Amino acid sequence: MSEEETYGSCSYWNTRYQQESTPFDWYQSFIGLKSYFESLIKLQDDILMVGCGNSLLSEQMYEAGYKSIVSMDISPVVIEQQNLRYRDKYPDLQFLVENALDMSFQDNTFDIVLDKGTFDTIMCGDNSQENALIMCQEINRVLKPGGKYIIISYGAPKDRESHFSNACEWKRIDIQTIKKPDSKKSTSVHYIYIMTKLD
Repeated sequence: MSEEETYGSCSYWNTRYQQESTPFDWYQSFIGLKSYFESLIKLQDDILMVGCGNSLLSEQMYEAGYKSIVSMDISPVVIEQQNLRYRDKYPDLQFLVENALDMSFQDNTFDIVLDKGTFDTIMCGDNSQENALIMCQEINRVLKPGGKYIIISYGAPKDRESHFSNACEWKRIDIQTIKKPDSKKSTSVHYIYIMTKLD
């Protein structure tokens, strides 16, 4: 089994976070995403961060004024680490063990679902095609009407867009690009997918 394939398993992430507890941000930092978020997310929005890992994104968004953030990950190891890290500093931040394919949240709970690499890890795991559909349907379920599912991904539209549109009907799907950090090539980008739920 390749390392890429193991990205889809909980055991891989538990082991990884036991060995590497230092905060790490996949793809983009909050600084790079800040201007995009300002145009897409209101400060008062109820935000769900799927596959939060040990990213600093929840902390940095909280410091920027986004006060209603729930962060989730399939790994109990990293959720325990995050709860210990922020218990005293930012007790309002919530970190929960959840599976993006079967979440415990009620329907129509969040204005925004943020995903920085989690959909990509699903695409690397077993049953990737089926699980991608299930994940999109689950996220659509927990979004409020008119809410947005925002994905930061390395996957180009030809490899991603059909999964979003096949899973459920969205009001619209918008695509933006953001230059990869430290890359000198203007064509070297990450993709930001914004799926808006039907009203």
